[in-house]
Amino acid sequence: MLTRRNHDKRSVELVRAELDGTTWAVTSRRRLRVPGRVVLRCGQGRDGSLWLRTGDTWLRTQA
Repeated sequence: MLTRRNHDKRSVELVRAELDGTTWAVTSRRRLRVPGRVVLRCGQGRDGSLWLRTGDTWLRTQA
């Protein structure tokens, strides 16, 4: 799962991709509304979950 934050907006794009031999293929895209701006470099992933920091809040997304 990859993320792309939208500058000055309260949303983030979640992109799921699979390795297909030697290239990555996008399997789905989803825009997620969040309560504040997504903090740069404050995403953590482990055990099938992705944690994003938005303002003073941590959000959990299932990978």
